[in-house]
Amino acid sequence: MASLNKQQKRAKRAKIKARQINIHGRKPAALDDDLGDIGEPIPEYTLAMFSKMRDAEATSRDDMLQTLLSNLADIISDHPDLLDMENADNEAMAATHLAADMLIDYRMWADGMDRDVAQAWLTDPQFITDFGKALDTYSKTLDAQEEKGE
Repeated sequence: MASLNKQQKRAKRAKIKARQINIHGRKPAALDDDLGDIGEPIPEYTLAMFSKMRDAEATSRDDMLQTLLSNLADIISDHPDLLDMENADNEAMAATHLAADMLIDYRMWADGMDRDVAQAWLTDPQFITDFGKALDTYSKTLDAQEEKGE
């Protein structure tokens, strides 16, 4: 187990990244028709997160989004190379793209949707509102944990 200092640093980084995630104005990812259905296998940590998200979604969309945010913060801490800095202006934009891509991939995995339908789901105004509320709740939870740790 990591030292208390390292855990606090990870929690602080996760909190910052959670605040940076913003799906407003997200442009749909370009599709590469040459890839077809053959893609890289989904990593185990992503499948584990998707499974948790599906279980949480059975309760509510908010629970699913909270699960995404908490798991994604941990995944980014463990795999910072997932943030595509080459195609983003800054880390916040890279985190936004990753969150949106994970949500699209989740919907495709959970419901067998094609990419266009999943992207339409992601850009639905009600979904964007729900995501904003979930992000606020998650940030408050991190703040409370940080205060408790001090």
